[in-house]
Amino acid sequence: MHNASDLPPHAPGRKATWFELFFDLVFVVAVAQLSGAYAHHYDLGGALVFALAFLAMWWCWLGHTFHATRFDDDSQGRRLLGFLQIAATALIGYGVSDPLGERAWAFGGGIAAFKLLLCLAYRGERRWRGAAGLIRVYATLYTVQALLWLAGAVSEPLRWAAWGLALGLDLLSPWLVARHTAAVPPHPEHLPERFGLFTIILLGEGMASVVHALDHGEHLHVSSVLAAAAGAGLSFGLWLLYFDRVKGQGERHIGDAVGGKRLRLWAYGHVPLYMGIASLAAGTVALSAPGALGLTTGAIYLGGLALAGLGLVLLGRAREQHAHP
Repeated sequence: MHNASDLPPHAPGRKATWFELFFDLVFVVAVAQLSGAYAHHYDLGGALVFALAFLAMWWCWLGHTFHATRFDDDSQGRRLLGFLQIAATALIGYGVSDPLGERAWAFGGGIAAFKLLLCLAYRGERRWRGAAGLIRVYATLYTVQALLWLAGAVSEPLRWAAWGLALGLDLLSPWLVARHTAAVPPHPEHLPERFGLFTIILLGEGMASVVHALDHGEHLHVSSVLAAAAGAGLSFGLWLLYFDRVKGQGERHIGDAVGGKRLRLWAYGHVPLYMGIASLAAGTVALSAPGALGLTTGAIYLGGLALAGLGLVLLGRAREQHAHP
């Protein structure tokens, strides 16, 4: 049993810092780059590349967010580390337009650098003895992942195996730290706020795609207007469903292992939601061109909508479990 002084304190009413907002905006620039590239390759192959790249990027954001909600005190040292993470994110954003081709070195190298910085961030928290187990697991995980992403960035023959294993570790990571979640819980107010803010920014990118759709050609045409109308309507609807219906931004109090399971369901629910929102933004631009709507492109667009719907269902389920233990 550890004393309260062995764990980082939860400041009451803690809010996202201005630096965290800066970080989120830069990160969404990288997501917008991915969405833009997807809009120009709006087919099954493009959808696969989009899904894999999005997952890899989102887990970087998730790693940064969970570290910040537990340990960040907005100190100068943390800001310096954060600036380096922003620089790594910019490199990822440059590489994400062709993550498996000529810019794989930038995409993989940027993620490798980001993971290494996350490792350093956790190693810098060793003074919190009550969080030693959590810190050890994350520091080891991010070191291994940094090496895998770097290997895939510099060696094309190793790329699929190394990056596939790194993504597998991302998917497995919540269970690797599951027994430490209740002992070192994330901040119950700050963490949902970060997710809520990221949701808003992604929906804002969805509205940016509406403008791009209308501006697709020299003159307005039926397909661009219809695509823009669909994109705007879905952005409005998703905002209402997330914030008013399922209340994904609601506080998340973790007191035991059951609470940890609910937290994982809530966090995982955001994966299809965010992927769906970004996919719909790409589809809004892709389908704005005359004659672009076909069986395959229509199915891909509906697939993005289905992903967003699945995310909302999972968030609704997580809310019900949280309200009725």
